[in-house]
Amino acid sequence: MTLTRRDFLKMSGMFAAWTALASCAPHEHATLAPTTAPVGTAFPTLPSEPLADEALLVHTLKRFTFGPTPEMIEKAKRIGLNAFIEEQLFPESIPDDATDKMMEQFTTFSMTPAERFKLEKKGLPVQELISATLLRQRHSERQLFETMVDFWGNHFSIYIAKNACKTLKTDDDLYTIRPNALGKFRDLLHASAHSPAMLVFLDQATSIGTAPNENYARELMELHSIGVDSGYSHHDVEEVSRALTGWTVVSPRDRKKEPGTFYFNSDMHNQGEKHVLGMMIPSGGEDEGMMILDMLASHPSAAQFISRKLAVRFISDSPSAEVVDSLAQVFTQTDGDVRSLLRAIVQSDSFKSSAGQKFKKPLDFFISTLRLTDATITINARNGRKIQEHLRLLGQVPFTWSPPDGFPDNEEYWSTTSGLLDRWNFGLLLTSNQIRGMEVDLKNLTRDAASAEDVVDVLSLRFLGELLPENARSILVDFVSSGDLDKDIPSIAGLILGSPHFQMR
Repeated sequence: MTLTRRDFLKMSGMFAAWTALASCAPHEHATLAPTTAPVGTAFPTLPSEPLADEALLVHTLKRFTFGPTPEMIEKAKRIGLNAFIEEQLFPESIPDDATDKMMEQFTTFSMTPAERFKLEKKGLPVQELISATLLRQRHSERQLFETMVDFWGNHFSIYIAKNACKTLKTDDDLYTIRPNALGKFRDLLHASAHSPAMLVFLDQATSIGTAPNENYARELMELHSIGVDSGYSHHDVEEVSRALTGWTVVSPRDRKKEPGTFYFNSDMHNQGEKHVLGMMIPSGGEDEGMMILDMLASHPSAAQFISRKLAVRFISDSPSAEVVDSLAQVFTQTDGDVRSLLRAIVQSDSFKSSAGQKFKKPLDFFISTLRLTDATITINARNGRKIQEHLRLLGQVPFTWSPPDGFPDNEEYWSTTSGLLDRWNFGLLLTSNQIRGMEVDLKNLTRDAASAEDVVDVLSLRFLGELLPENARSILVDFVSSGDLDKDIPSIAGLILGSPHFQMR
C-alpha cells in the first residue's frame, strides 16, 4: 500500500490531535495534566464531589455495564436509577431473546464433556466460549449480570489453554460461574471447588493422599477466599491440601463413569484429622473439604478480601479502608450476598464520588466501543479468530491469563504508551469499517449533525454520555474544520474512542 502525501498529512494530523487529547484530563473538575506530560502516564483523576442526579446515573451505568447505550440511559431516566439497578439485579426478569438466539449457533454448549473430548477440532470449545462471551457482553440486556460473570470468571480464573481445560472451561462458565454470579459467595466457592476445570487447572485432580499437591489449597485461600494477608501459614496450606485429596475428575478414558465430571475418590484421600486455621477437621472423607470451604466462606478475612476486590472493580484502584469495612459488614450480615453488596456499593458516598477513577481494562474498552458505536458484530468460523486477534493486540482475550490471579484490574498495568496507541488504532479501524465482521453506521449516528461542532458534540454524547470538556472539544473541532467533514467523521469518532475520556469507566 502506497501512502500518499495527503494520507501522511492526515495521519500526522490525527496523531497530533490524539496526542493533544491524551494530555487533557478526563473530567473538567480534575486537575489538568501538564501539556508536556508523556503519553502513557496515568491519567490525573482526583476524587470529585458527589455527582448531580443525571451525571450520577450515567456514572453508575458506566460502572455496572459494558457501556451504557443511549437507550439504556433513557430507560434508567424513565424508571429511575434505583429501579433500573433492581431490575438488573434479577436478570431472569429481563427478556433477552435476541442474545439467547445468538447462542444457538454454539454447538459445544449443549455437549457433555465426554462429547467435547471426542471432537476432532479440539480447539472448537475454546473458540465458541470466547465468541459467545463477546456476543453476550456486546448484546445482552442483562448487563450487570454479564459484568458480574466477568468479575467472578476473573476472580476464579482458569487458563483455558491448559490441558483438559480446553474442554472443561465451558461447563465452568455455564454451570459454576453463571448460576452463582449474583448469589451467595459461599455457594460460588463450593461450586468452584467442585468445578472439573478448576481442579484440572490447579492440579487438584491429580493430588493423592501419599503426595498431596498444594497448588489448589494455596490458591483457594490466597486468591479465592481469605487473601494472602489473612494470617494463614504454610502448615494450613499443607493441611488443606491433605483434606482435599480425592477431589478429582473422571478421566476421558474411564468407561464406568461420566468423563469430565467431578467425583470424590476415597482411595486417593489422605485419611486422619486435619488442623486448619486453628480448627480441628475430623477425618471424614469429602466432608473434610466441605467443612473447610464453609469455614473459609464465613471467615472475617473473606469478608474483607471479597469486599475490597469488589470495591476495586466498581469504585477505585485504591478504595478507602472505610468503604471496604462497610462492605465487609454487609458481607458478614448477609452471608456474602452479592446483590446486597452491589446495592451497598451503589449507595456509598465513595462510589458516588468516584467518577473518573477507574480505567477500562482492554476487554471493557473493546466491548464498550462496540456497544456505543452500535457496531454490528458477526462472529463465524471465518472471522472469529480474526476478531480475537484484535483483542489479543489490546491485551485481553477472555480466559487466556495463564497465572491463577486473573487479569489485573488497575490503571497502572494497562495505561502504557503502546497500550493506548493500540486502543487508538482499534478505534480508527472500527469507525472506518476496516475490521472484518464488524460494521459501524456513523452516517446514522450523526444524521442530526450539520457542522463540525455538531458532529463532535453528537458523538461525545453518544460515546461518553456527556459533552467533552471545552479544551478537548476544541482540539477535535480544530482538527476537522480544515478538512472534509463527511470524510473526517470516522476520524473524529476514532479520536474520541482513543481519548482519555473514553478510557475511563
